[in-house]
Amino acid sequence: MHQLRPNIILHTNKDYYIKKILVCFLFPLLMISQTPCLDAVANASGLIGEFIPQCEDDGSYSPTQCWGSTGYCWCVDVNGVEIPGTSLGPGEGIPDCNEQQGTLSVLFIGNSYTSSNNLTNIISNIANLMGDELYVEKSLIGGATLQNHLNNNSTTELIESGIWNHVVLQEQSQYPSFPLWQVEQDVFPYATQLNYLANQYNACNNTIFFMTWGRENGDYNNCENWPPVCTYEGMDDLIRERYLTMAEQNSASISPVGAVWRYIRDFNYEIDLYNSDGSHPSYLGSYAAAVCFYTTLFQKNPLEINWTYDLGVSEFNHEIIIQVVKDVVYDNLDEWSIQSNDIDSDGVCNNLDNCPESFNPDQEDLNNNNVGDLCEESSTILEELPKKRLAKVVDIFGRRTFNGCLQIRVYDDGSVKKVYTIN
Repeated sequence: MHQLRPNIILHTNKDYYIKKILVCFLFPLLMISQTPCLDAVANASGLIGEFIPQCEDDGSYSPTQCWGSTGYCWCVDVNGVEIPGTSLGPGEGIPDCNEQQGTLSVLFIGNSYTSSNNLTNIISNIANLMGDELYVEKSLIGGATLQNHLNNNSTTELIESGIWNHVVLQEQSQYPSFPLWQVEQDVFPYATQLNYLANQYNACNNTIFFMTWGRENGDYNNCENWPPVCTYEGMDDLIRERYLTMAEQNSASISPVGAVWRYIRDFNYEIDLYNSDGSHPSYLGSYAAAVCFYTTLFQKNPLEINWTYDLGVSEFNHEIIIQVVKDVVYDNLDEWSIQSNDIDSDGVCNNLDNCPESFNPDQEDLNNNNVGDLCEESSTILEELPKKRLAKVVDIFGRRTFNGCLQIRVYDDGSVKKVYTIN
């Protein structure tokens, strides 16, 4: 009995192999979608002076982009969006975009509590002192509520620019302490809508709520009609409770400035946190807020912040404040839902990472279940794979085949695998 063997034909014509390579490998590549950067290059009109982006070997946007016809160069993020403040014109050189890629971009939305003493500038000074890159923009309107900001074109346009790692939301100082029915009507819905807008336009955004503080002697204007706010403690308790609720409802973080102030007050440190109006912060109050925000944004121990004259506070007060922030914030990051946008430092932000707590820049997902292989035990993957059955094999045109050089194998669990073969 003769054993059946496959009919093997040896081709010696090298043209045959060249054609097979072209058909089996190059043509399918043209059928598969490219990266956004490569798509932009492919779709260029070819007109003289047109800007065409520069792409890396892997198809991603090059960190530095230059427009030859204008002489301008600038830095971009992973989505090709320009990083504000990096553009240099003719004769000004080329920006150092390797540094810019590590820059944290933060948008502050609030009112006079944030603008007082230029809080964002103090935060930036601390970040520079610590060797951290921080880019800040702000939309600050005196007395504004979150509802006012949602209806303000300048605020929404900033949110929609799509470059933010964090959007910070600060409500009007009294609103969170009002009766719950009123807060549910006038605060919570607008916090949710702004958070949704921030997440919709900023793929790697993590919203941070700026927890403010009770007024020095309570809210005497509303005390008669709402007794809980008659004292600092009563007003502060309500503000804390409502900000915690907003953070929980929106899966967001909190920068607990009010809790830092409360600690300083409870332990009777001789630090005057208030301006003369008993509401707005003094410079020391803003400095405490800045250390709190720095710790929130970078998750670094505030005790590492070395005192200098440039910080604008005495060394004695500086030491008290950084210790308080360590005790209240840094030692309790989980309580305030504070975490890095990229906790595994693999260059893929948590919102997009299929295995956010394990370094996996290649995002490998062998069984196509949107959970990275590093987040699953190998035994689990091996157990699941045999359960898949091949449903059909098609070519690039959707025709059933088992002989094509590019086979698209469709399994009964809905997963798809591309296989290249040379017959």
